[in-house]
Amino acid sequence: MAAPIPRLAPVTRAVLPSRRRPSIFSCIKPPELSQYCQVIGGHEVLSTFVTVDFEAPSRRFLHICYCCADTDAVVNFYVNVLDMKEVMRNPIHPSDGSLLGIEGEIVSGAAFVYDKRGPRTSASLEVQEWVSPKMIGAPISDASRVGMQAVGFGVPDVAAMIERMVAAGSHLVSRSSSPWVKNWATLTDPFGTQVDLMQDENIPIGESRLRHLRVTVTDIDASLSWYHGMGFLDVAEHVLDNGDFVGLRVADGSAAVGRVLRMKMPDEAAELVLTQWMNPASHGQHPVDANHAGLFRTAVGVDDTVASYERFLADGWKFEREPRQVELEGTAVPDMWICFLNDPDGVPFEFVQRPRSAFRPERV
Repeated sequence: MAAPIPRLAPVTRAVLPSRRRPSIFSCIKPPELSQYCQVIGGHEVLSTFVTVDFEAPSRRFLHICYCCADTDAVVNFYVNVLDMKEVMRNPIHPSDGSLLGIEGEIVSGAAFVYDKRGPRTSASLEVQEWVSPKMIGAPISDASRVGMQAVGFGVPDVAAMIERMVAAGSHLVSRSSSPWVKNWATLTDPFGTQVDLMQDENIPIGESRLRHLRVTVTDIDASLSWYHGMGFLDVAEHVLDNGDFVGLRVADGSAAVGRVLRMKMPDEAAELVLTQWMNPASHGQHPVDANHAGLFRTAVGVDDTVASYERFLADGWKFEREPRQVELEGTAVPDMWICFLNDPDGVPFEFVQRPRSAFRPERV
């Protein structure tokens, strides 16, 4: 017998709680800063942890959606090669496609893979297998293409990890340094999705750390108010005078030029790495179909999805759909309220209601 369709309860404006607040932008007050130094790849990196006296809507990364045709193959690679662990799985089942903007019924399932700190500390890869509709397209491979480019991992030995990944079918894109990490590499995994590696000798042998999500945008300045409104905090900005660290070359032989803004959520150290390229210019758009291969969307945790939705609507933000309540069948996770919205370039984000008490904040 087929598994029942998960409960999707649309919320109407009539039942949304009335919690009108001033604009999220007017609520932001100067933060009190606490700083610490972290040594990564031989560089002492000054990181800033920020305490703000308003409740930011988004608190931490929850998962990054990785669309694929075979969950087992992808999970086996990230567990056996990247030293992650599978914690839970939502089995393949039919469900209402309207949640993801697809008409009619869909058939899919997902596995949730974390680094070995576990789900109370680490964000996860949500490895989603598409059965119907079938997966389409290919993961983004051009560093100047707008969209979710790569997931980044800290590892104790970059050279050793490159050797393991290549032996498992990965392809080395670049072996260089980034402006903030000396020992860096970018590879495509055996399924075409890009992975950034950063050396950190503090990580135990046999483990890795999910460090960042790298996203190419058209214009960082135009995106800033959106990301600040979501609750992201600035970490550092870097000028790029070449694209070597991500394998970007310019057709006319000139040097690649761009900029990076690293951001983080209030409750964790994993970063969002926004990258804008001026030469060659950032171009195109993020895939629009939820069943597109590779990295598609990312979920952030909020205390109250419905309240955040109403608050953002009052400030003029646009959502793809109203909040829905979803059962994550086959897991111990309680039913969740979720909703979707896109950044100025169409990169999808997901509000997921998860209490802060479910996590252990950790800086490194």
